[in-house]
Amino acid sequence: MPNPATASALLRPLLGRRLLAVTEARYWLDGRPVAGTDGLLHFWLHFEGMPAVMAHGCGDLLKFTEEEPYTSYDMQEAGRTVVGPAQPVDLLGEVIGQHLVDVGLIRGYSTIPAVGGTLLRFEQTELLVATLADEWICQPGPVPDRLRQYLSFIGWLNTTAPTAEGQ
Repeated sequence: MPNPATASALLRPLLGRRLLAVTEARYWLDGRPVAGTDGLLHFWLHFEGMPAVMAHGCGDLLKFTEEEPYTSYDMQEAGRTVVGPAQPVDLLGEVIGQHLVDVGLIRGYSTIPAVGGTLLRFEQTELLVATLADEWICQPGPVPDRLRQYLSFIGWLNTTAPTAEGQ
């Protein structure tokens, strides 16, 4: 279960480290990648000096584990899952090379105290990464008003970093 304490323990050592690469598992159909979050299955963050961290969404819960990327695989007539580098034009690709300044934990739409998302605050960019009803949300942060009934901010991991009012 992706509880806040488990997520904090895994993500806190990443603070201050530079993101070297992002690997994504993406659904391909008819020889082409499915664009945007519709085609995103999993992703891995590769920080300097740390093992790869895999993000896996399940329903309204977001789970992070130290795990290397798996290999691409064929699903025959249902398409293909291709694992490779995130494209620089993708939001996840835009933060490569930046240091992670802080991580904000977000509670998902659940009756249990679990992590449903994160705000990844990099030097120049803040990304909201969450999962809601088995759908990825990956957009510039913070949590937009239209999603606040489903995603509620828990708090920042780095209590010494400057934070925005209310988040």
